[in-house]
Amino acid sequence: MHTYIVVANSARARVFARQHAYSVVEELEGFTHSEARMRNQDLTSDSAGKSRNIHGSLDAATSPKDHEADFFARLLVYHLKDLHNKQHYERLVLVAPPRFLGMLRRHLVSPLDHLVVGSIDKDLTTAPIADIVGHLEF
Repeated sequence: MHTYIVVANSARARVFARQHAYSVVEELEGFTHSEARMRNQDLTSDSAGKSRNIHGSLDAATSPKDHEADFFARLLVYHLKDLHNKQHYERLVLVAPPRFLGMLRRHLVSPLDHLVVGSIDKDLTTAPIADIVGHLEF
């Protein structure tokens, strides 16, 4: 089974592939999102503040860093969907810190959401391939 493994955080993502259960895990590509490393005040000159939702209550403020992380998660999921359209992989494993993992899951659309066979809530973006493979159970 052709499996894609995405190892990501709000500033970096790496995409790996494994052809079969006993084949070598190969790194295919990597991405960086430098805006996620910027300070909140450098991302915007205005504070996020609070806004009123349609029911008239106040919404919690969204920090510029959270906004950038969510934007990167959407871009990454869009890329994974494009890869699936071209490569037709059968399985997907997500590896990310808990908060970013939630953002990725929130943006997954069909058929990607049905391909996820596992997830690890850990930041392994700077780990060597051998360490990443050691955390995988598939």
